[in-house]
Amino acid sequence: MEIDLRRYLVVLKRWWWLLIIGAIIPAAISYHFTSKQPALYQAKVTLMVGTTLQSANPDTSLMRTSATLAQAYAELVRYRPITEAVIQRLGLERSHEELASQIVAWVQPNANLLEIRVTDTNPRAAMMIANALAEELIRQSPGSRQGRQQQQEFIKQQLDELEQKIEKKKQEIAELNDSLADLTSAAEIADTMARIEALEEVASTYRTQYAALLQSYAGESVNVLSIVEPAVEPWQPIGGKKRLIVAVAAGAGMALALGAAFLIEYLDDTVHWEGGRRRSVMGLSVLGSVPRMSSRRRTWAAANRFRYEEIEAIRNLRTNIFLSTPGRPLDTLLVTSPEVGDGKSFTVANLGLTIAVTGMRVVLVDADLRNPTLHEMFDRPNVAGLAELLSGEAAIPETWPPVELQPTDVSNLYLLSSGRPPVDPAALLVSPRLPALLDALKKYADVVIVDSPPVLVAPDASILAAAVDGTVLIVSEGRTAHGVVEKVQALLTSRDGVHLLGVAFNRVKLDGAYVYYGRYHDDGHGSVARLRNLITRWRRQEAGESPFISLGEAAERLGISPSMARRWCKEGRLPAQKSRLRWLIKREDLENLVESLRGGGAEIIEET
Repeated sequence: MEIDLRRYLVVLKRWWWLLIIGAIIPAAISYHFTSKQPALYQAKVTLMVGTTLQSANPDTSLMRTSATLAQAYAELVRYRPITEAVIQRLGLERSHEELASQIVAWVQPNANLLEIRVTDTNPRAAMMIANALAEELIRQSPGSRQGRQQQQEFIKQQLDELEQKIEKKKQEIAELNDSLADLTSAAEIADTMARIEALEEVASTYRTQYAALLQSYAGESVNVLSIVEPAVEPWQPIGGKKRLIVAVAAGAGMALALGAAFLIEYLDDTVHWEGGRRRSVMGLSVLGSVPRMSSRRRTWAAANRFRYEEIEAIRNLRTNIFLSTPGRPLDTLLVTSPEVGDGKSFTVANLGLTIAVTGMRVVLVDADLRNPTLHEMFDRPNVAGLAELLSGEAAIPETWPPVELQPTDVSNLYLLSSGRPPVDPAALLVSPRLPALLDALKKYADVVIVDSPPVLVAPDASILAAAVDGTVLIVSEGRTAHGVVEKVQALLTSRDGVHLLGVAFNRVKLDGAYVYYGRYHDDGHGSVARLRNLITRWRRQEAGESPFISLGEAAERLGISPSMARRWCKEGRLPAQKSRLRWLIKREDLENLVESLRGGGAEIIEET
């Protein structure tokens, strides 16, 4: 099973804000609580288990036994007999459970060393508790009780007495040996020799006793505890686990957010643009996208504020629509949507613009007789229009344009508004006057774009779809469900003569390709600048021509870039006045410069 990593990347790109919030909130909460915790200090005391390391010839079996005992003492130090004795000895105001939670003990098996560490907010208390635990553990250990200490002291006393006796017998034997030289009687010599033998026997007995006592005194013991390194007062707090806790909280929060994002995506039944990589929706071709814009720019009056990448996306949609019908004309086009608010009217207006600026004559027909909006986008009245033409109140003239067809601010772009709202809009649309009207419009215009009500709201869209050459379905990114698209497709294709070209996504966040393309091509004197200047000029003509024009208009008139025109203004080659950060050029001065360029432009170009 092949895994499409791009789909996962799309999910991450769509829900990156949720991942950040999911990490920041738990991290902030955990940091808030951990920062309020007091600083902790830790003191350590080290004990040795057994005496094998102090022996010249240690027994390895005894060392293994000592290691086992050390593990037992590591557990015993946290038991109630030890902790309660320390609490009573130091006068601590805490329970056995509280003290036990402060103690950590482990064993270094290779050295039979037992380490006891105590953590406390008071460094001196940590030191005192650690040393008290070690001392209490030694006191309660079998090999370190008072009885054994008394035995050791008694054995040492006996050893000292035996040393004195052995030394005394040696002196007596030496004196008797010296006296043998002065003796002449055989009886005296025999008696002296007997006394020497008796003294040697006594000395030998003393030596035997001394050796036995010495072995008992210095013998190895495995169940003896001794302090190797006492605890000292710590001066620096231990590095707590604050960072680890915050990191774990952030990671856990991000993991939960990621899981929630994938769960939402799994349960989400709406259509998504997926950066243009999606080729079809429920079997319908994806024709393109309309960018997401703020509410204040979603009117035709704000079209001159479109960015290049936004215009380029609409141009791409326009091109794909015309390429979707190879070998057959597309004179009439219906733009509809499944539900209200999907942006079909906005798409109609923008498609009309992008086609009209190519020099083709475009007529926009507002066939949404229930809720017309195109006339508001173009700031035009809605006194008479499609309803009057279909009802017979106004005749379809043979000479064009009719009075119902209104020009817009854009050259080659005309609007046929909906007219007065009829009682039964569907009855007007099934009138035979509709095909006649569309045929008449096709004679006058190169392309006729029809705006209709949503498919699921009224049957008007199905009626109009059968009367045009092609239909485009507008769906909302992340809003329109797959089931809705399937239902709309079934409704439209159930009528004969309906040619559903595909779907176009609305409210799409532009990807990096359009942004990069816009930066590369929008150099200030390209098609976007010309379009903006064109609309601005038309507006000024309506409001009354101003004696001043902007730097961009002057650059377009001269056929140069705005940066070059700005440099000319600074150098005085282009007469201009600077108002704050803007350059204003008089129309008369600009026309004089244009005339001079036509007469002697070569010299000026060479100087430039």
